[in-house]
Amino acid sequence: MNWFAKPKFFSEEQMNDIHSKSLDLLSTKGVIFKSEEARKVLESSGARVDGEIVYIPETLVSKCLERVPSSFRMDAVNPERAVTIGGDLIIHPAGGEVFLKDADENRYSSATIANFSDLQKIYQACDNINMTGYQPLSPDDVPLKTRGLHCLYETMLYTDKPWLAPMDYVSGADKHRELQMYEIVFGSDYVKDHYLSWSIVTPESPLQYSEFSCESIMEYAGMGQPVALVSAPMSGLTGPIHLLGTIILSNTETLAGLVLAQCVKPGVPVLPSASLTYGNMKLATWECASPDSSLMLAGAIQMYKDFYHLPARAQTGVTSSKKVDYQAGYETMQSLLLTALMDVDVTSQSAGSLENLMTISFEKTVIDDEIIARVRRIIGGIPYNDETSSMDIIKEVPHGESFLKTKSTMKNFRKGWAPEFADWNNYDLWQKQDQTEIEKRAQRRVREIIDNAKPLLDASTAKALQDFIAGNE
Repeated sequence: MNWFAKPKFFSEEQMNDIHSKSLDLLSTKGVIFKSEEARKVLESSGARVDGEIVYIPETLVSKCLERVPSSFRMDAVNPERAVTIGGDLIIHPAGGEVFLKDADENRYSSATIANFSDLQKIYQACDNINMTGYQPLSPDDVPLKTRGLHCLYETMLYTDKPWLAPMDYVSGADKHRELQMYEIVFGSDYVKDHYLSWSIVTPESPLQYSEFSCESIMEYAGMGQPVALVSAPMSGLTGPIHLLGTIILSNTETLAGLVLAQCVKPGVPVLPSASLTYGNMKLATWECASPDSSLMLAGAIQMYKDFYHLPARAQTGVTSSKKVDYQAGYETMQSLLLTALMDVDVTSQSAGSLENLMTISFEKTVIDDEIIARVRRIIGGIPYNDETSSMDIIKEVPHGESFLKTKSTMKNFRKGWAPEFADWNNYDLWQKQDQTEIEKRAQRRVREIIDNAKPLLDASTAKALQDFIAGNE
């Protein structure tokens, strides 16, 4: 729960204007939907179709927005690990990284299924990472056709937090197979009535949904599972050079995907994601760690939360640093803290990501778990009640004397927040103890986690999943 008064980037009048401009784009310029089936669904619901362009009227947008829940529960094989999306800060794994970096500064261009599995074990052990799975690595030692299924299996085997399915698919049929794996674990009736994963859908900016994106929305929404809409335009590249224009473009794309999901299954949860980035015009690349990126994230989150009353996801806690260094620390904290103060509900890329989402680090993952803990402590605020005001204690202690021996201090002194990796010793004690750099200390923790991890699925369920994957090779 965020107890801070949220920063306000837009006034009510400005948010209304952003919404109006998005409605104008939807109805006059339209959005390309590459799927004929998606176009038919939208047309039958009141949209106008001309070739591949769909023009969505304000009345349809308003009707669909009214259907989307403001929060929803993501269940887990361990019920105690279930999370509510909308109301608390939920952290899920990184996704889409290409390279793997170790603590000895080696950067690998290929990853194995064992690497992916080890990372799931780390997610399970990190108290501040609430969900597992997704696709922080793409192992190349398993068949491409079933890569996503192999990844999902390792997630199911070693974690009991909510499982996010990987993104390594090219068709709606692939998406269906991953949902079948959930049915093997939970049973088909349970899957129909519970939210267990969501489909990440990214429009191709500007204003276009590929056939695969349409199929992903229709497959997951059709099965009653949530849809996460990750509109990710880059200012000056795939979006306008102006930050506000890029926010309006992203907002428009998100509304278009939301409408399709609601036309497929009214009331299905939709999770819009603030994933906008600053275009680095010098290098013709994107820059996720720019302050401008953080500002666009904050503006988009405010629209989702305050104007549309939807849960909000953000790609935050990111860095362009190539190693686990000072830059990585301040850039990670920059966007993560700002989006948390904006009351974001879900974050991705917040643990372990380097190099503008190109590289994953096991060591940074466990260090970032501590950064997330710091952010949780900050947004938790200061409890305000008679006990915490300490008036009786202040009156009791004589002028100029210490509070160290009071009953209140003795009762509460162990409750303060403390780090796992940051060094808080004084200089003399630091000199006498372990002066190993933080990444090397994190490496020891990673090794400990991996060495002690045990499978959590029962043998018969694991065998059924293995047989299912083998049957789809």
